[in-house]
Amino acid sequence: MANKVKVKEKVKLARRGRKSTSKLSIKNQLTVPVDILRQVGIQAGDEVEFLLNGAGFIEVRPTAKNNLIGHEGKFAEVFKDFDLAKERESWNRYF
Repeated sequence: MANKVKVKEKVKLARRGRKSTSKLSIKNQLTVPVDILRQVGIQAGDEVEFLLNGAGFIEVRPTAKNNLIGHEGKFAEVFKDFDLAKERESWNRYF
């Protein structure tokens, strides 16, 4: 019977020679270095947006987790004649 070998805990070590550059593939795809992803808090499956800033640089930002953010004021005309006080008053009679 063979002796069992104790498995030591894995320790994450920074790889030597890791770069913060990437090469654009034929399919226009980039690989973002994992160190940068960790600093920004982006994980596999997260959605990102690409922006061109005023200086001509491409910015990559994680999109908002809450899909409602950024939609404020877009449907203001729907509630144009809406009376919030009257609506709240109608709630009070049920409670």
